[in-house]
Amino acid sequence: MKEHKSLTRRKYKFTDKSQSVGGIVSTILAALAVILFCVAVFRSYMARGDGGREIGFLGLLTLFFSGFGLYCGVNSFKEEEIFFLFSWLGTIMSAVMFVGMGLVFLIGL
Repeated sequence: MKEHKSLTRRKYKFTDKSQSVGGIVSTILAALAVILFCVAVFRSYMARGDGGREIGFLGLLTLFFSGFGLYCGVNSFKEEEIFFLFSWLGTIMSAVMFVGMGLVFLIGL
């Protein structure tokens, strides 16, 4: 049996495109926001819901990182000749964290 040529052929990309710097920054900030959120939840659990200022500070830091990550992610779509994988990933993760933390703060008021 003859093998199909597309299965054995290597695919090369002949392009000058690279990943967006803003998208990479956005993804890193979103990952930091997720990590800080998990730390805040764990610390609050260990304190039996009586975390105080430390948990509030971690929550505000999470909100700040996700907001700035959302800003960087949206602005990264304006760059030309780039791949948008990290732009999309960072923007979506940051938006979810920003809205989620905003809701947590609104519920807490």
